[in-house]
Amino acid sequence: MRKLLKTIFLMIILGFLAPWNVFSAGPLDPVRLGTWVVNAGVGPGTHYFGNGIGFGPALKASFEAGMWDLGPGVITLGGEAAFSYFSHHYGDGWNESWANFIFAARGAYHYGWDVEGLDTYGGIPLGIGFCGHGWSHNAGHSGYTPIYPYAGIFFGASWFFTKTIGINGEVGYNSTYANIGVIYKLK
Repeated sequence: MRKLLKTIFLMIILGFLAPWNVFSAGPLDPVRLGTWVVNAGVGPGTHYFGNGIGFGPALKASFEAGMWDLGPGVITLGGEAAFSYFSHHYGDGWNESWANFIFAARGAYHYGWDVEGLDTYGGIPLGIGFCGHGWSHNAGHSGYTPIYPYAGIFFGASWFFTKTIGINGEVGYNSTYANIGVIYKLK
């Protein structure tokens, strides 16, 4: 029994140490001049249009290309698309929902840390949003679709555990308050 426990303990320790060897295989400064990356993530959506009540899931995808060197980093340009959905039941047969579709150009500054696999960045998106808004009260139902300007700010980090694939996270006031997902380096 004691030998079995030692074996299990050793396997747990190796299980925690082995991924670091895999995760250190990413490129040094993954986003550079000429690099193309795409990412997709999920997180809590922002209330760009609506009354701010409730939690809404959001999906976001973006792409960026390294355009200009600036100091120890690079400026990227690209685009993003996002979807979020919110709904709320007020009681007495009153329901309200919002579905947001966002399309934007985005620019970011990716700082070069000279750490294998690490990419940190901050930027802004500018674009347009469409909101399908609907409500119902007992038997009645109404809705409309407003169009609104879209702007935000985000800060993010990626960790490439291979030369092309990694995990990505962003925070800020964007189409999501925070999101986590995957990133893929195309070039």
